[in-house]
Amino acid sequence: MAKVEPARPPPPPPGAWEDSDSDGEMLFADERERREFEEGEKKLDSILSKYEASPYLLDPRSRMMRRWDVLIAVALVYTATITPYEVAFLDTRSSARMTADAATFPIYLFNLLVDVTFFVDLLFNFNLMYADDGASVGLYVTDRRRIARRYLRGFFVVDLLSVIPYHEMEMGGLKALKLLRLLRLFKLLRILRSGRILKRLEDSIAIDYNVLTLCKFVTGTLMIAHWLACMWQLLARTNGSKDDWVGFYYANFVEAEQYGECHAGSADRAEFLACLELDPYDMYVSALYWAIVTMSTIGYGDIVPTTTGERFYIIFAMLIGTSVFAYVVGSVCGIVASMDKKSAEHHDLMDTLNAMSRELRLGEALQMRLRDYFRYKHTSTNMDEWHTMLERMSPSLRGEVAMRQCGKWINNVPFFRGAPDLFVVDVALKLKSMTFPQGEEIVRAGALSTRLYIVERGVVGGKGRVFTSGKTFGEEVLNGGEAPTAFTARAMTYCDVFALEGREIDEIASAFPVMQTRLRVAGCRGMMKDAMVALEHAWRQVLRGHRRSPEVPETLHEDASLEDVAVKRRADLIFEFAVSLSDGGRADRPRFPADLGGAFRAA
Repeated sequence: MAKVEPARPPPPPPGAWEDSDSDGEMLFADERERREFEEGEKKLDSILSKYEASPYLLDPRSRMMRRWDVLIAVALVYTATITPYEVAFLDTRSSARMTADAATFPIYLFNLLVDVTFFVDLLFNFNLMYADDGASVGLYVTDRRRIARRYLRGFFVVDLLSVIPYHEMEMGGLKALKLLRLLRLFKLLRILRSGRILKRLEDSIAIDYNVLTLCKFVTGTLMIAHWLACMWQLLARTNGSKDDWVGFYYANFVEAEQYGECHAGSADRAEFLACLELDPYDMYVSALYWAIVTMSTIGYGDIVPTTTGERFYIIFAMLIGTSVFAYVVGSVCGIVASMDKKSAEHHDLMDTLNAMSRELRLGEALQMRLRDYFRYKHTSTNMDEWHTMLERMSPSLRGEVAMRQCGKWINNVPFFRGAPDLFVVDVALKLKSMTFPQGEEIVRAGALSTRLYIVERGVVGGKGRVFTSGKTFGEEVLNGGEAPTAFTARAMTYCDVFALEGREIDEIASAFPVMQTRLRVAGCRGMMKDAMVALEHAWRQVLRGHRRSPEVPETLHEDASLEDVAVKRRADLIFEFAVSLSDGGRADRPRFPADLGGAFRAA
């Protein structure tokens, strides 16, 4: 157990004590402001006083308590399964009459171990911190007196009744023995702890809640069938009659002569069953078979009641069993239908797409491309859903998750590498995921560059290069304005890319002057590199005798777009600049002017 430090109020924010004199005393504008401050201070003190820490408490969020909860869960499963079976089918003894060669000796040892475990858990609950659900401050109660008072008013009596070792008690008389056997069922009160244990385990273990609910239903159904089977046998054992459901059912599997001799020669039910050589395990299987048949409303009728008490119990079992079965079947169907929500939404989307294709009479090739696109989209990153979750988080949690989600992609970008964490978080929150099918243009030459792209998955081709996972293109946007794109980038396969708007980059970088300078330099370097590549290509054309760029038409068609005009203007300017460097075609190497910077800016 770790010693818990006393709760301390958070330090005041910067500037909180600016309105104070040199002695540190607060200065107020009027008496009303002073009273409001004093009332707020008293309220804070009253809240924190409820959480004064006591030494050596147990934190339910600690690793030790998580392991202890798993141990308690295993002990609960043992109690829920073995205790009813032991009471109904076995003849266990106390330690005074127990010997090592007894058939139930291993169960006796396990019972002792489980009893000690639950007794220790009872003591732990007097020292276990708990979240104060009644307050809105989100703190854990660390005052031992409050913890003990809450436990005594809650589950203490139930836990105390469940840890009493009833199997160690000795009573005389048949009625006393029957009462003691029933008292041992008080151990089942331990099952009430399962809600508390599951709640703590859910907080510490990541699990799909649909799967968890499905497991609860399956486990609960099997457990109720197990309990009904054990109670079915316990009722017959308590009555002590030889003509109960056990004798009537097994009369079909035993020779009539042997059955008659055993029935006539036995003094009580125990001798009668021993004469028939009926094993407790066989009787349990028969009782469980009856319970499941009853719960599922099949009712074969081979196991029937023979006494009035058994008939009353069957009425109760049918009401409970069929209700549970109907509820579980309906709930399980709903859970299974909602377990793969994304696939269900995808199927609805594909149905809508097929209906639209039929109504618009889209061609077969286009329909196949559309289906292929949406099928790929279904398997790609759930970026939109993640952003919805991020918006619901606090700023600190949102930043941590964003770093885990997109931090590695951002740090792979050369001009983002080594950036401050806050800058990386802001960039990660602004990233948008886009999907492009094979052959589609992502950016077009001459179009205004408005986004920076980071390839997440797939292959993109552009400016004579291949961009794979982690590579970037569209650096023109880093110059702080909308510059025309120098090349066309096309998806060579299905691609997922992260897009970052240029204006959002400017907004983020404005708070980080060093990063703002670095991004401007990276943008200029990229544009200069593209310009030098274009100039080198134009120079090769000039050396071949061209006076105009052979890659763009001399005149544009009437239906030419603004992008086509921008591409032609850029190519013509660079080509004219290359021609000027060749001195009218007479030089075999460039003759650069004195004002090289001005010439490049003009181009």
